[in-house]
Amino acid sequence: MNKIKAVEEYGRLYLDRILKQQIADKESICKDWYEALKFFFSKSFYRGRKDELSERFMQAALKTLEESRLDKNFDRAILDNRLSANGVNNGRDRQMVLETLDFIYSLESYGNNIVKYTLNLVKEGKIKDVFQTLDKIFAIGDKLAALYLRDVVLIYDLEKLLKPDEFKYCQPIDTWVKQAALKLGIISLRGEDTETIKSAIIKSCFDDKVSPLLFNAGAWMVGAKSFELLIEKL
Repeated sequence: MNKIKAVEEYGRLYLDRILKQQIADKESICKDWYEALKFFFSKSFYRGRKDELSERFMQAALKTLEESRLDKNFDRAILDNRLSANGVNNGRDRQMVLETLDFIYSLESYGNNIVKYTLNLVKEGKIKDVFQTLDKIFAIGDKLAALYLRDVVLIYDLEKLLKPDEFKYCQPIDTWVKQAALKLGIISLRGEDTETIKSAIIKSCFDDKVSPLLFNAGAWMVGAKSFELLIEKL
């Protein structure tokens, strides 16, 4: 088995072990806007820091939202203070939560459900629109927007709907993916820019008939979970 194909297999492991735990029932999450929001936060809070910190801040934010019983006319200043008091002490996180809620409450035609909105637009061939909208939310950016889209597309098996030039919207580039691309010779320089890395990964995966999304997830799995995977093989 070639190495790119082997990494893809770890992507399948990511799908089975992580994504299917996050969404036990992929149909019901489209009917519950809050469960959809929780899934989005499980991506948007994880931005280059220790997972334990991200999890703590996310749970504190969810606790605050559950206590606040918000509607679309929520007071931003009051919610910001409540988030801070409950332990969301990173201002970037609080601003991200506030802007995400603004966006969620704008999705009235989708029942304020971010996953339902995403699925509908991906099926309509508008994944670029979703990516660009999420990219504009404070502290989301390219990597987290692509992470969320990659996982939604994987969970709901929508990769077959993507056009070749749309795969870049599902390619989050973090240190693990970059290192895998470098070690496998997909890129030659550590300092390559994000768009170059995305294009190189997608081309290599297409050439080897490998899913670019599963390769991406697998590269993260191999890097971030290497110790756990090694112990399993002992």
